[in-house]
Amino acid sequence: MATWQTNGAVRAIRISNGVIYLGGDFTALRPAGAAPGTHTVSRAHAAAIDARTGRLLHWNPRVNGRVNAIAVFRRRVYVGGVFTSVGGKRRRNVAAVGRRRGHVKRWNPGADANVHVIRIGRSGGVYLGGEFGRVAGATRHGLAKVSATGALKSWAPSVGQVSGSACPPRCHPKVLALAFSPTGNGLYVGGHFGKVDGVARNEAAEISVAHPQNVLAFNPNIYANANCPACTTIETHRVYTIIPTSDRVYTCGGYWQVNTNHRSFNVSAFDPHSGRLRSSFTQQDDGDTPGCTLRGGILYAGGHFNVAGPDCQPNHTGTCSTRHHVAAFDTRNNKLLSWNPDANSPHGVFVVTHSRRLVAFGGFFTHFGGRAQQGIAVYPKGSLP
Repeated sequence: MATWQTNGAVRAIRISNGVIYLGGDFTALRPAGAAPGTHTVSRAHAAAIDARTGRLLHWNPRVNGRVNAIAVFRRRVYVGGVFTSVGGKRRRNVAAVGRRRGHVKRWNPGADANVHVIRIGRSGGVYLGGEFGRVAGATRHGLAKVSATGALKSWAPSVGQVSGSACPPRCHPKVLALAFSPTGNGLYVGGHFGKVDGVARNEAAEISVAHPQNVLAFNPNIYANANCPACTTIETHRVYTIIPTSDRVYTCGGYWQVNTNHRSFNVSAFDPHSGRLRSSFTQQDDGDTPGCTLRGGILYAGGHFNVAGPDCQPNHTGTCSTRHHVAAFDTRNNKLLSWNPDANSPHGVFVVTHSRRLVAFGGFFTHFGGRAQQGIAVYPKGSLP
């Protein structure tokens, strides 16, 4: 699908009511097919595209720094990231704007550091995850809930790190992913951390929504102190995306060891209650995979990998097939699909999301699907497996 494109990385995408909202590092957009630097229209770190025509819309909140997260609820669009103003008004790392034009709303809790993810609860409560230590002037360690009026709620679970650990492999804790369980009673948390409310949980956990001090049994234990089984290089591990279903929880990120001593590279499926690795899904790849979305049983993955497939691992490539930064896995029969659009750039794809009619990819690429297309690529359902 021909869409406008960005002049920098896209880190967040949300599709709602026929609109594709984008956030990231970009400062301008240009039409499909236009060369870099030509026919540009200013859009500072946030923009909106018509999901049917691909044209740029008037929505323009004018954010003065990186946007990492977007959530849409009713007449509002919530944005999170690293910034100090939106629409010329002081907003610290999180803000709410209107859906039509992007005018800034009065909602203004403020966070003292990076906001990586925003999710909306059933009642309209706004759940934040990131690297912050304070929200609305009160202590909150990586997780917070704010009402629709901007009031900070008492809900206050915390993520932390194992004390006395070197960085790497254990660095400053951060929340990168939030996802509600299918029942809505649990909240899955992903990122880089070693504890949740004082309970040992490496990079992923589930907490009770109603009683956040209750850390539930889900424990995939995603951790290793080196960046591959035979490596001596120390590296952190991260979960960027969590996708809960009734019988599996999919995670995507940068890791290779789970359940203490099982190998699973960057894409995994776990039992939603225990966190035990599901052996019926073995699709993996050879590089960080921050973006994933599940549509109709197909898991679309994006990252900076170059090969993917069943049991595909960096030193076990006999089952791997070439996939430059984009892959599609059929989760129903554990197959790598032949669909292979290909994306360029060292870092490739950062975010993948979908609606009923579309799948959208955002990231660092300047070519996607065999043509010049920077930052954002959108596929309608007729072009999808």
